Amino acid sequence: MANAPVLPRVARNVVAEHRALRNLLAEVEEAFARPRPHAASGPDVVAARLDTLRGPLAAHFEEEVRARLFEEIEDRAPDQATACARLRAEHEGLIRRLDALRAASPEARRGPTWTRDVRAFLDDVSGHEERETDLLTRTLDGSIGALD
Repeated sequence: MANAPVLPRVARNVVAEHRALRNLLAEVEEAFARPRPHAASGPDVVAARLDTLRGPLAAHFEEEVRARLFEEIEDRAPDQATACARLRAEHEGLIRRLDALRAASPEARRGPTWTRDVRAFLDDVSGHEERETDLLTRTLDGSIGALD
């Protein structure tokens, strides 16, 4: 197979990006208000960290497309086409949701709905990245599991 090294190289890059994204997601989560006031917490800090997340998340999704990640997976495991299609479709929705959260007014950020929506978004991004890693691991017979 002429393209054999392509997916493992792409997979290593994707797994490294997943680690970096998990760190950014954790920073957003840490910015939620604490029981005692903390300078690096509150809705405005959460919003700023969402702004910081936007570029790396969009770049990660764009790199997966550029590197033909899902096409490579489908070439190796045609039975995973449905999972690949679902993950590709989630990219646009996640970015759209992130942009909507970032566009919330300072007043809206102080309401319970925005906080719930941010937490749901963080959970959904984490779940998306976990499903991608799982798909890569299954496609490569577990050979990248130790990287994550």
